[in-house]
Amino acid sequence: MHENHFRYSAARTLLSPFLPFTSPGIPADPEVRAEALQAPLRALWDRWERGGVTVHEAAAEVRAIGEALAAGGSAVEGVPKDLRELAERSGAGGEPSVFLDIASYADEWPAGLYARLGSTVPTVWELGLRFPQLTQMLSLYFGQDGIALEDPDLTDVEGIGLFVAECHGGGLCQWRLPPLVAECAEALALFPDEGALSRFFAVELGLGSGSQESWTTWLTLIPDTLTDHLRREHGPIAWTGGREEPTPC
Repeated sequence: MHENHFRYSAARTLLSPFLPFTSPGIPADPEVRAEALQAPLRALWDRWERGGVTVHEAAAEVRAIGEALAAGGSAVEGVPKDLRELAERSGAGGEPSVFLDIASYADEWPAGLYARLGSTVPTVWELGLRFPQLTQMLSLYFGQDGIALEDPDLTDVEGIGLFVAECHGGGLCQWRLPPLVAECAEALALFPDEGALSRFFAVELGLGSGSQESWTTWLTLIPDTLTDHLRREHGPIAWTGGREEPTPC
């Protein structure tokens, strides 16, 4: 069942506006529903552009939910509990036909997208999805009761080093550190103004910056520390399956 839960991860992103228990569920009104779906669809499209799950894959997962609900019986048992509960508490919006309509809408949504993006202001939620590794690291190590804050004598570099040590011990440095470096670079590119950078990460996302007052300095220190470790302890990553190096004459 654990694996089955994650088979519907893209569907959860698409249905995310309706999943919180504070939400009344999926609206039966197609126009209201379509408006609520814009942010998750943009988030899925952004992942798609980066080589991740596509909008159409998310649509296929939602379609599978609708078809399972329509079939009933044992087919419904294959739908994870949280998604079954979403259908149940949505009333008319939880009918199988609504899930099928959402899937069809998502499949058609990318048409003409570029013309719409220019006038779009993204939500905090969808922008936050661009920084999964950074959010996780800062929450775990520099958030409330963070691992790096347990010893008040640790410097910020030493605190970041605790995260690096965990990755290094598991042989994961070349898998986990480069994406985090890239997220820091993206943050600095998106928020070149210190006020906006601090407001987004500290106020909107509630993340910590160690002893640094400047988020620009903080998001420069993190990638510098990670990159220094990669260069010092690992060097260039090796690869297979490429072109053979030319044989010296």
